[in-house]
Amino acid sequence: MKNKKGQLHLKLYCSMILCIVIAILITSSILYFNFQSILLKHEYNSKLEKMESESARITKLSNIALRTVYQIYNDISVKKLLTYDDIDAVDESAAFIQLRYYLTTVPNVDSIYVYNRNNNRIYNVTNESDLIRPWNVDYDKNDGNFFDKSAVDMINNCNDYLPLIPAPRYYQVNDQYTKCVYSYLMYNTFTNSKFSDTVMLNLDSEYLFQKDYDDLNSIFLVVDQSNKVIYSNSDKFKATEQLQNNFDPEGKIKKDESGYFLTKIDGAKSVIIFTGADKHHWRYISIIEYNVLLAQVNKMQTICIIITLLIAGVGAFIAYIFSRRLSIPIRNMSENVKNLQSENRQLGKVARNQKVTELLVNSGLDSKGDYKTGRELLSLIGMEFNGETNLILLCLYVDGYKVLFETFGALEVQAYKFAAANILSELIGERVKTFYIDMGSDKSLLFMSVDAMVTKEYLEAQIKKMQYHIRDYFSTSMSVIVSIPEDDPDNLYSIYEKMEETLSRRIFLGDEYFTFISKADVNSDYHYEYPDQMEKHLIEGLMLGKADEAKKIYTDIITETYQYPIIIYNMVISRLIFAIDNVVSVIRKNGFDISFSGHFLLSNLIQEEDTLEIRNEKFYELFDRVQNELENRKTEKQEQTIEKINNILETGFHDSAFSLDYLAETIVMSTAYMCRIYKQYTGNTIIDKLAAIRMNKARDLLANTQLSVSEIAEKVGYSNSTYFYRVFKKENGVTPNEFRRK
Repeated sequence: MKNKKGQLHLKLYCSMILCIVIAILITSSILYFNFQSILLKHEYNSKLEKMESESARITKLSNIALRTVYQIYNDISVKKLLTYDDIDAVDESAAFIQLRYYLTTVPNVDSIYVYNRNNNRIYNVTNESDLIRPWNVDYDKNDGNFFDKSAVDMINNCNDYLPLIPAPRYYQVNDQYTKCVYSYLMYNTFTNSKFSDTVMLNLDSEYLFQKDYDDLNSIFLVVDQSNKVIYSNSDKFKATEQLQNNFDPEGKIKKDESGYFLTKIDGAKSVIIFTGADKHHWRYISIIEYNVLLAQVNKMQTICIIITLLIAGVGAFIAYIFSRRLSIPIRNMSENVKNLQSENRQLGKVARNQKVTELLVNSGLDSKGDYKTGRELLSLIGMEFNGETNLILLCLYVDGYKVLFETFGALEVQAYKFAAANILSELIGERVKTFYIDMGSDKSLLFMSVDAMVTKEYLEAQIKKMQYHIRDYFSTSMSVIVSIPEDDPDNLYSIYEKMEETLSRRIFLGDEYFTFISKADVNSDYHYEYPDQMEKHLIEGLMLGKADEAKKIYTDIITETYQYPIIIYNMVISRLIFAIDNVVSVIRKNGFDISFSGHFLLSNLIQEEDTLEIRNEKFYELFDRVQNELENRKTEKQEQTIEKINNILETGFHDSAFSLDYLAETIVMSTAYMCRIYKQYTGNTIIDKLAAIRMNKARDLLANTQLSVSEIAEKVGYSNSTYFYRVFKKENGVTPNEFRRK
């Protein structure tokens, strides 16, 4: 027997060693011969991540520069340099002080130029002390002699440059030194003129691009959408020059979002890695010589061989240890038996849970149509009653199930329910026998066999603790419905039916509620009559724009349904939705199409998972909106009425028979109501307005015509010239003749 065990051990050991060696050889060979592609991908991912990080940093710095140039452009003092044709010495000094402030406080600012199109001046401040041309502290004329030629070219063609994109350029500092800066232009983009008042902020290249960004073994480029180099850390490529595309014949850089490829540059095989376009439409390119990477491949291949040998040695030792253990067939058989038993128990548990769920839902009828008593159901789950214990059925309901399900999935929700049942079982203690069953979706049941020591108060306290722990640990809430202790197990199905009825009324209970079935009894016998008269008053209140009255009536109607089964509430809420939607439709047909065109009707707005408070708030919000729309409509009609009255007065003032009754008849309105709303809206009476119009016309005729006073009086609506004299002198302090002589 011992010899057989040794042979078995040897066979297992050799087999394991052979498998390990073959696996290592295959894996190592694959890695060995694919290191180049693996390294390329690794280098690509590493460079891409680094360049994308650099892109984000540059974008952030660019945004800071944009805010700075925007501040300069809108600075009150600088605005005078920008727009005044002639600026006095005080304003000019203040503007230059402000520009120097920006120059000294913002890091890496090379210079600031302000171009005034009207007087053709370029005002500038700069940090350079050794310019090729002496700096005038006052200004330079844009006459072609300005020392920064490239800046003049940008200013004269500012519409060719986007204000949000920095543009690289060079200018001559001295005879030996040409400097590269990045310029931000700010000008009036709403004009189509070639020339515009312009502010130019020039930044040192070190502001956007760090010199130590990349190692010495690679070339780092930034190109814009036209393939022009924005930045280069190599002498092979110079900023503002067009990128040579001889290493990208297929145009992969423009075509792909990001990627890498192999090509030759100046006869040397190189790896080109590029990113997608950023906010500025810039792409970041890294160029690495392939020989540099190949040296890394050779190093990694050597390391791979060493690691392979180490793994083989460790694997041989581990194989020896495990082969001794695996050589005991009895243990293998034992493990197999245990696995089979575990699977059998799991299948039995699932089948039992399905059977229990089926009996509860069908009030004791199984799939074959046979009836099982409540005692038989409890016996199925291993709960026996001897007259000394009582049955309690407890329902756990997950609040906000739909959100949790869509966010985390069904397994996460099942874990919450199971955790709640476990926590409650631990809190109640071992003397209470429990059985847990998951009813699917948002609820589960807990059967409890309790003695007289477990009171309702004790049970309620433990459930409250369980709810607290679920909220604290899982950041969710659990509602609980509990039956009263029952000593007759055959009443189990009626208890479950009452529990389902209570659960259907959860909209009245809110989140994280706790209730006993006895406290949730409803009036199922009393006949409910729908309050048609209250609905009529609700509709009338809405049509009149009385939101508060509509809210009160709606609340009274809904509150009445609380004592009835949930089907009554659902019926009532459906009728109210239909009635209120009809009111909204009527209002829209009466001239409110524009105001209500974007409003969701209640039938679409009400969601099944809404709490009662949320649902009521949606009704209240609609009532307030209807009231506001009606009030706005009323104000618009009054404005139209006032405008119509003024138009009639302007055209009919010359009629001496003009009267308020005639005016009211013209606009189809009672005289008293017309006068009242005109006074309320304008603060003047219609008579005062008519008199003012006539006096204005009379003064105009006296000043610009040779008509007699009597003729003028008749033309402005006064049949009695004497009365006209009296009214004119009262209004103007002089007689018509005296007014004309003046």
